[in-house]
Amino acid sequence: MRLPSFEGALDVLLGLIERERLEISDLSLVTVTDGFLTYIAGLDDAPPTLLAEFAGVAARLLVLKSRAMLPRPDVVEQEADVDDLAQQLRDYQRAKQAAASFRELEQTGQRTFVRPALTNLPPPKIVLVPPPVAHLRRALLRTLARVREEPEVAALRRIMTIGEMLDRLRSRIARTRHRARFQEMVGSTDREEMVVGFIALLALWRRGEVDVEQDGLFADIHVLPVSGTTSAGGDA
Repeated sequence: MRLPSFEGALDVLLGLIERERLEISDLSLVTVTDGFLTYIAGLDDAPPTLLAEFAGVAARLLVLKSRAMLPRPDVVEQEADVDDLAQQLRDYQRAKQAAASFRELEQTGQRTFVRPALTNLPPPKIVLVPPPVAHLRRALLRTLARVREEPEVAALRRIMTIGEMLDRLRSRIARTRHRARFQEMVGSTDREEMVVGFIALLALWRRGEVDVEQDGLFADIHVLPVSGTTSAGGDA
């Protein structure tokens, strides 16, 4: 609830304590109790909800004052106060100070706020708890299920070189005295060996070691040894 100069009972309390330049404590609250009651007595035409709020805080102040005035035994067991008015007032003071600092930043035209670095924080406490064996087993099975199978490695085929094919053709031409089919000379139906054999045959034909005949387009190629070169074209 908002008043002309205060926003509620806690704001009134905080104003009284700051005016007396006191630290927020139970003793300080006892000191300003009379001033707080005087402020309530001066409220005119206050809404019932506001009066109820002030009355609740006043009752708590009177309890603190009565405790301070009554004698106590030498040893008193500290009881946890569920409704700690001093702590509540400290929290309100921090919130009010933060709001004031934000208002100053807004008045200077700043619209973004950087969170300050946290200092004097204790290091995080890390506790490693070994998981049960059953959990480890399930995690291992899930991991193995995601592992892809090793790719199948195909065996590399040996590729015949042109030099090896030249030696093969020369050897077979030396043993052949008549016309022979090119495929018989190569001795294989493998596509790659046929290509290598064709290149080797062109090399022999260019050197004049063989003659080549072909009856028509896409017909069989026949190889004929050249007379006088048979002995030179033996096994290399």
